[in-house]
Amino acid sequence: MIRSGVPLYLQVKVILLEKIESGEWKPGTMIPTEMDLMRAYSVSRTTVRQAIQDLVVSGKLVRHAGRGTFVARQERILSSSQLYGFVEELEREGAKVTLTHTITTSILSQHAASQLEQPEATEALRIARIAFVDDLPIFCDESFLPKNFEPFFTEHVGDPPYIYSLLEAKGVIIASGSQNIYSTIADLTKATNLACAVGDPLLVIERTTRDITGRPVEFSIVHYRADRYQYKIRLSRTND
Repeated sequence: MIRSGVPLYLQVKVILLEKIESGEWKPGTMIPTEMDLMRAYSVSRTTVRQAIQDLVVSGKLVRHAGRGTFVARQERILSSSQLYGFVEELEREGAKVTLTHTITTSILSQHAASQLEQPEATEALRIARIAFVDDLPIFCDESFLPKNFEPFFTEHVGDPPYIYSLLEAKGVIIASGSQNIYSTIADLTKATNLACAVGDPLLVIERTTRDITGRPVEFSIVHYRADRYQYKIRLSRTND
């Protein structure tokens, strides 16, 4: 299996890659320890580490401090510039999404109030969701809407809250959105919701959605697992 003339770490890398791509090592599973791989292929720890590092850099493996090295899960890559709901985006990419949710009222923070153009400490409708793809959580979000929208959602208690669809069914014409994208790390609450470790990286999208009159109708804060989601933006350059 190990051949002369080819660097040992490359040979080990190819062997490990074949196990990943053949499905023998499934996404999310922990690979054997460095010691196990050293014994299996009669190579040094340095050789094993270099092979693994190459696969980490290429996105095939992911390291979790204190837990081990795992086969990377398939990421969802979204590239649309159209305005879709967060669940709609995933479903358009072929994902089968399931949701858990709670619907309550909440006092708006200063930041949320400014996004909805409401006075600070205004009471608003709050919808909290966790979205699952392949039975694993991919995002959790909080959406805040003007309180007069509450009947739109309480009529559908028990149904998954597809926010844009319910608003549009009630005659709200959604026209535009603006969003801010940044990174953070998981605190205990987010780690619990997303089945990840405290301190794991998360991608955050804040979005304010407006209707055809320019009125803000929703402000959302969405936390995605960074190992399961990518956001691709297409850019073009024109000479004015």
